Order: sequence, then structure tokens, then C-alpha cells
Amino acid sequence: MLTSELPAVPAGARRSPRSRLAADAALAGLVLALAAIAVADAVNPQWSWVEHMASHFVHGRAGWLITVAGVTIAGASAMLIKLSAEFNRTSRAGRIGRWMLGVWALGMLVAGVFPADPPGQWDRPPSTAGLVHGVGGLAAFLALPVAAVLLTRAWRQQPRWQAAGPALRVARALVLAAFAVFMVTWVDVMVGPNLSIGSQHTVVGLTERVMLWADVGWLAVAATGLRRMTRAA
Repeated sequence: MLTSELPAVPAGARRSPRSRLAADAALAGLVLALAAIAVADAVNPQWSWVEHMASHFVHGRAGWLITVAGVTIAGASAMLIKLSAEFNRTSRAGRIGRWMLGVWALGMLVAGVFPADPPGQWDRPPSTAGLVHGVGGLAAFLALPVAAVLLTRAWRQQPRWQAAGPALRVARALVLAAFAVFMVTWVDVMVGPNLSIGSQHTVVGLTERVMLWADVGWLAVAATGLRRMTRAA
């Protein structure tokens, strides 16, 4: 039999094992990032994780865990962008959503590489590294809700995503709600602060962590859906 007569192997079959591995790596990276932040919180009892944002803990014990968390989230998100482009030929909203997911990944990378200023310095001008960190982090936090809205809407229109549709919608709602609450507390600490819980003068650290859990939750649901699609391929 001539080579040209051999049956062609479907492209999805060739790339499916590698894509499943990428989805698994993205899920593992997301779990690792949250675990790294939790450990950094636990080994720095001198700072309150309710008052202080996670990125400030880079100046404490095992501060390198905060850098690992930011870089790992960026890497996991980049994997999801690539997988989404392979298995989802979406509408214009979907393509814009992937671009916004790219902004999130780049922002998290910048925020991870450039350290924030130490805790308790909201009333002082930021250092150069702290300014770059803040711009990267804010860009990421603004981009992820937009990406979640656009990609969830685009994926819901595809039959292959119907099984993950309810989970995506719930995760998207949590992302939007957590982002709104965080922004209120972030603005409060910049101009006040006035919001407090008991002896805690601010709650921006708590709301930031809740937002990160919501963001990572949506990414994990997306990764799970993409992994299921690689299995079908």
C-alpha cells in the first residue's frame, strides 16, 4: 500500500494526550498557587491576612512562595489560553475573552516578578517595583472578570460545553461578585480606611483572597471543561 493511501490520523487524536497533560498541569498549578499563599499566611502570624494583601507577604518568612504563586497562576492561565484556542473556534467575544485572559496572565506574571511594598505603607509613595507590581496586579484583576464573562458566553453556545455550562455560570457570578467587593475595600484602604472587622482596621486582605479563590475557581472549571474535551477528541 502506498503511503498516500494510509488512513489519516485525526489531528485531535494526535494532540489529545498532550492537551490532557497541559490541562492537568494547569489544574495542578492553580492548586499549587493557592496552597503557596495559604502557607505564606500561616508562617507569618505577625501580619493579619484579613488586613494585608497576599502580595505584601513577599517580605515575610517564605516570601518566595508569593512569587511562586503569581508566576504559577500566569503559567496555568497561559496553558488554558492555548487549549482554548485549539478546541474552541469561538465568536468574536470568545477571541476577545482569550485576549483578556492573556492580559490576566501577563499581569499576574508582572505582579509575581516585581514585589509589592511591605505591609502598612498605603500612605507612602510606592517604590518603582511596588508601582509596577500594582499596575500589573490591577490590570490582571480588571481583565479576569471580563474574560470570564466573554468566554462563558461564547462557550455556552457550543454543544461541547453544555455539561460545564452551569458550573461556568456559577463561577462567573462568583468572580463578578468577589471583584466588586474587593474594589470597594481597595478604594476604602486607599482613601481611609473606614471599613473594619473588630480589631482589624481594614479587610482588603480578606476580600483579595476571596477574589483570588473565585478567579482560580473559574479557571479550574474552564480547565476541567477543556480536559473533558480533549478526552472526546
